[in-house]
Amino acid sequence: MGGDTSGREPTVLAFSPAGRVLVLLGPALAGVLVAVLAPILARWLAGVHFPVLGVVWRVAGAVDTWWEVAVQVLILAVAGALISVEIVRRSTRVTVGAGEVRLRTGDREVAVPRPQIDFVFMDGGFLVILDRESRRLFHGEPQADSGPLQKTFMEYGYPWHDADPFTGLYRPWTPGGEQLPVAVEAVLSARAVALRKKAPREAAELRDSLEKLGYAVRDDGDRQLWRPLVRS
Repeated sequence: MGGDTSGREPTVLAFSPAGRVLVLLGPALAGVLVAVLAPILARWLAGVHFPVLGVVWRVAGAVDTWWEVAVQVLILAVAGALISVEIVRRSTRVTVGAGEVRLRTGDREVAVPRPQIDFVFMDGGFLVILDRESRRLFHGEPQADSGPLQKTFMEYGYPWHDADPFTGLYRPWTPGGEQLPVAVEAVLSARAVALRKKAPREAAELRDSLEKLGYAVRDDGDRQLWRPLVRS
């Protein structure tokens, strides 16, 4: 744990300079490379009679004039730029201070007071913050890497964990397969429908409803895993 940080300025954790360049320019540059090289590769594959998707290679290889390549470059570069915008919009800038953590995702910013935070850890590529009853206060993709995040949270004295401390409590949910309360089964069933419909906002609202009933849920692909809330 860190020492006294009450007078220390908050630390902002965002993309590194190299990471920002990669995010802002990488997808567009990749699109340009694909646009230029794909016709060349396609003509070669068609020429050697590659046995898979032969029609596709012939069609792609037909792009051989400068203006056709230029149009293709423009389209894929724009597509790459849109991917960059989406990455920036979905990723979170984390500001760690002695009294609170501020999390800015796109145009939305939330502040979590220090006394509410009892667990901080990385789950895959996601930063997770839980309260003392293991309710989720935040779950999102941080702009910073896990190393700087761990170092900074620990320097400010936050309870950092190397992994989810409640992993062993999760169980896979199957309709009617557990002796869960009727209300919990109903919410999990509704949330399964929301997941199939690719409705993340509805799924998040139903997650909040489950926590009010005393249960946490996480997703493993198409499966829902549940556990009871645990007071620290």
